[in-house]
Amino acid sequence: MKKLRSALAVGAMTLALGGLLAPAASAGTMTQDAPRAETGIQRTWHATVQCQIVRISDNNVVKVERADGTGNTQEKAVQDAARNVPVPQGHYKRHCDTKRIW
Repeated sequence: MKKLRSALAVGAMTLALGGLLAPAASAGTMTQDAPRAETGIQRTWHATVQCQIVRISDNNVVKVERADGTGNTQEKAVQDAARNVPVPQGHYKRHCDTKRIW
């Protein structure tokens, strides 16, 4: 009988506070569809970019290079991929286009 009274008292307190208290049974459980931010899991994004490689001396495009990158956000993955494009000495890269994000 005491267990029933304490359960009723906790239930009444929960209702009185507007449902702010979580029941003890669900306090430590996690659901599978919980958002990633609540569980502390960060997503890793992958990106592929394609850039033109331009020779500085005559300003001609000599080739097109692709590179992959990763990051915690889509933008960081694209930035990492653009950083990974190999640029030979005497050249620079331009017009980096994002080809794929996953």
